[in-house]
Amino acid sequence: MAEVSGGVVKVVELVGSSPTSFSDAVRSAVATASKTIRNITGVDVLSSNASVEDGEISLYKVQVKVAFLVDEASVGS
Repeated sequence: MAEVSGGVVKVVELVGSSPTSFSDAVRSAVATASKTIRNITGVDVLSSNASVEDGEISLYKVQVKVAFLVDEASVGS
């Protein structure tokens, strides 16, 4: 997922959703995570599924792992 020479990467698991597409669900997860997580280096899609209403997909959902570089200033704090 993320390769950082000499750095430490943390990975969190999230679920993103979108009424439009699986791709937008991934973008939504990353965009929302980036509001509180700095230094995001990658995303890995673990699974995808959708809700169906009246024979139509109503919500696309993805389970993702988001990797980010740990800020050395916060290590040990």
